Amino acid sequence: MTNRAQRVLVAEDNSMLAQVIKFNLERDGFEVTIATNGTIAVEYLKSEPFDLMITDYQMPGVDGGQLCQIVREELKLEKLPILMCTAKGLEISIDQLKANFGVTDVIFKPFSMRTIVGLARAVTELTPVDVPVVMPVDMPVEMSLEMPVEG
Repeated sequence: MTNRAQRVLVAEDNSMLAQVIKFNLERDGFEVTIATNGTIAVEYLKSEPFDLMITDYQMPGVDGGQLCQIVREELKLEKLPILMCTAKGLEISIDQLKANFGVTDVIFKPFSMRTIVGLARAVTELTPVDVPVVMPVDMPVEMSLEMPVEG
């Protein structure tokens, strides 16, 4: 465990979703950088160290699969954990993504921010900060990606 905040790169073309992910991860102690597409994500990865990348699968230009391929093959970041978010649950193979691109885990949309924060903690081994997961005040209810917790 390190004393510095774990750095997360979020590659997501939906700015509202990117901001919600950033908000929740930062409340949990992460330092978050947003890339609005895969090309910008590659530039960040070339110039800054990150402890985790969270990427959307479907983005314009360099998509999530291509981004993962660049991360592993060109940038040689074999150990960088990658969480991939996708709405294409029935159209993609998790096993193939893991085998071809070294994706750590795949999260299907819509998802809970608790899921993202929990997975980010798990793959970076960050001790959780004791704060509740919340939506920003100006977040429209219909845009919140929280799913009810069963139990």
